Amino acid sequence: MNRVIILGSGAAAGVPTISDGWGRCNPKNPKNYRSRAGIYVEIDGNKFLIDTSADLRNQLIKNNIINLDAVFYTHTHADHIMGIDDLRALNYHIYEISGMNKPKTKNVLNIYATADHIKEIRHRFDYVLVDEKSPEITHRPQLAPNVISYGQELCFAKTQVVPLEFSGHPIPTTGYAFNQGELVIIPDYKIIPAQTLNYLQQINVNVLIMPLTSVSECLYHAGMDIDLHYINIIQPQRVIFTHLGPDCDYDAVQKLCPPNVVPAFDDMLIEL
Repeated sequence: MNRVIILGSGAAAGVPTISDGWGRCNPKNPKNYRSRAGIYVEIDGNKFLIDTSADLRNQLIKNNIINLDAVFYTHTHADHIMGIDDLRALNYHIYEISGMNKPKTKNVLNIYATADHIKEIRHRFDYVLVDEKSPEITHRPQLAPNVISYGQELCFAKTQVVPLEFSGHPIPTTGYAFNQGELVIIPDYKIIPAQTLNYLQQINVNVLIMPLTSVSECLYHAGMDIDLHYINIIQPQRVIFTHLGPDCDYDAVQKLCPPNVVPAFDDMLIEL
């Protein structure tokens, strides 16, 4: 069964936030408790992770995820990348327990991102990359960086993945289309560039996952009106709003949604 798990449905601060608590969210509804955004995709036998949320450790434990085939990054803001060190648990047997400096297996995990995002990962987390020398003989992630380009298809056995460009955020962000629209994931954005929108109109989008950081449009994020505008153009079969901020009460957002659109919640399971 091809499936998706919304590991975390929250925006950068999660819900409740440290500064503003629950915001407009009803604390009595457990679907309003949100960890930072992350998505697990299981498709054609492949196991993919979208971003390494700041809450990644708990998310993987809750959903019993202990191995992956690849990690795809949308961008390098803290809420989407700060859990990267927890990937070391997924290649735990890289080194012998005794000695720690004797290679046991080549259990390297591939990560995929644009050149600018790989550069940022290298700058901030150089110790996690297998093509960087580390002075530490200790247990650390073993990640192989792979540079991707927008519109250039990646193949994983029977699965095709196309990276897509989105804009309007402080940095360009990367979305992903799986198997010609079986699943499309839109990252933080405010504008869908013409070439990306044209591609999404040409494929048959089954499940579309996209952010609703705030009900109203804000400086760097689309609001409900912009999301619904693009949904009307793309015409997906189903839509899930994720990356929900503290003004996005689950029930209030649900009332604003068309019949084929629903807000996400942590650990939400979606069958493709």
